[in-house]
Amino acid sequence: MYKDYVTLAISLLVIALILGGIRVRKYNLPYLYFLFGVVVASFLLTDPALVGDRFISILHPLFVPFLFIVGPGIYGSVQSLESRRNPWHIIHYLPLIMGYLMLFFHWFFAVDHYREEVFAARNFIWQDTTTFYPFSDKFILLGYPIHTVLYYLLTIRKLGELKANWNKYILPVGMLVFSPFIWDVVYHFVYGEGYFIKNAAFQRYILVGAVLVIFWDVIIIKPPTPKEVTDQLDESRTLIAPYPFIQNFPNEAMALYIMELSEDSNIELFQKFKNKDAFIKSTSFKNEEWDQFFTFTRTSWNYLKKYIRVRRAIQLMEEGFLEENNIDALAEEIGYNSRASLYAAFKQVMGTSLPDFRLEREV
Repeated sequence: MYKDYVTLAISLLVIALILGGIRVRKYNLPYLYFLFGVVVASFLLTDPALVGDRFISILHPLFVPFLFIVGPGIYGSVQSLESRRNPWHIIHYLPLIMGYLMLFFHWFFAVDHYREEVFAARNFIWQDTTTFYPFSDKFILLGYPIHTVLYYLLTIRKLGELKANWNKYILPVGMLVFSPFIWDVVYHFVYGEGYFIKNAAFQRYILVGAVLVIFWDVIIIKPPTPKEVTDQLDESRTLIAPYPFIQNFPNEAMALYIMELSEDSNIELFQKFKNKDAFIKSTSFKNEEWDQFFTFTRTSWNYLKKYIRVRRAIQLMEEGFLEENNIDALAEEIGYNSRASLYAAFKQVMGTSLPDFRLEREV
């Protein structure tokens, strides 16, 4: 029963990490750092009575520094993009960086001693073990829950500043509540018995609440969206240049249809019909109505294609497309063969160059 529970709990956390990777947009990678750190901790701190040295022989010491991205991960997930782009934001990840530096220098300058300490740690001999020289492994492991508590408090304060909805508080508050029990699990892992709760199984049964809080947040609440990003997405709807003269076009149904074409749900339909006649036949409007539309707005079929592609390009940029792709990929995504075509269309539709637009909007 106990072993089945531990297997289920770890499986839920792994599933949460996978689903988080699917649901989280590129601008919220810190949320994935949080989930990954939690999964590492769940494997590493599994009761040795159940798995022996199976996990620690794989995870110690190289994965131990990842315990210290749990706190910065959850805090970074509620930070604005501007804050995360600040070079000083890396200070939150110094424990992770320092952990690997300590391991490297220990191995580089005293490889024999390093191997002895790793061997001792993997056999649960923690007395005076200093894999992370000059710090003891006990200090590193017991410091992990305390480190995360500080970041849970920072996250709660940040959510208050952002006036976030109450459901965004569930994850940091829930993890804060369960932090003493997490610390007790680490204490049991290091000393062989808990400080508050002596029974290892009971310790971990209590932590089912923390697992459910994380799983609930990933599945139901969804990862938090930085307020700055939300503001930018809302703002983009007004800053994208309106289609020429469309506000006064007498056929309101057709005008609405034109605007809806640039939405995600319709862009693929538009790209499918690159020929004007085929496209017009796919709509509910007659040729005469389209002729009237182009005459009234003083535009053409080619301009309509440019306009909708540019709108789609802006949506993709706002969603972080260029964080992992280049301009050529963006041009191809919206139907152009080169960046030059995209640049020319963007200048015609928006009245400004694409590089200037990106600089102004920070996309």
